[in-house]
Amino acid sequence: MQYRAIADAGGDPATVAAWMAEVNAQRAVAIVERDKAAQGSASRRLTEEDIRRLVGGFEDIRNILRDADSADKSDVYRELRLVLTYDPGQNKISVEAKPDADYCG
Repeated sequence: MQYRAIADAGGDPATVAAWMAEVNAQRAVAIVERDKAAQGSASRRLTEEDIRRLVGGFEDIRNILRDADSADKSDVYRELRLVLTYDPGQNKISVEAKPDADYCG
């Protein structure tokens, strides 16, 4: 995959992750739109396979973020509008999503 080559060559992990997230989101939308067009205007629930395919597309992003610099991770989370809070007493991280209503619909 070209994104992996860019990351391996020293490319900014946050930028690569953002590109990949955008492409994967566009792909997921295209798949849903294609399936809706094939079935007419009736909405349908995603199948288990649809969900696995969608989530599986994020594996490269997860791997890049796992190994990224903490400042890069912070930038990515901010762009995704995620708020992460670490509780050292419980050794847990809580994640809050704050999507932009104009972007998400």
